Amino acid sequence: MSGGTGARPTGQPFTGPADAALREQWRRERRALVRRHHPDAGGDAEQLQDRLAALDRRYVFLERTGRPAGPPPRSPLTRIRSALRRPARRLRRRRYIDL
Repeated sequence: MSGGTGARPTGQPFTGPADAALREQWRRERRALVRRHHPDAGGDAEQLQDRLAALDRRYVFLERTGRPAGPPPRSPLTRIRSALRRPARRLRRRRYIDL
């Protein structure tokens, strides 16, 4: 399996990232999920399968793109708008004037 190229055929189960450090982290997270949600430990088998599949999807995305799955980074324009709104909100909250 080559890392980051998506050479794995569809339908073949994900067996972990190619990078050794990332693979170790993936393995630890999988084991923690299994310990917490395994049916022999009082968990639900369907919930365990769903959470393991979500974890695998997250690591497949991380392996392909090199960045964690999550919301896209904010654009500079969005950051500027937020920075300009912040002082206006603070002024509206005050019920007194600084002298």
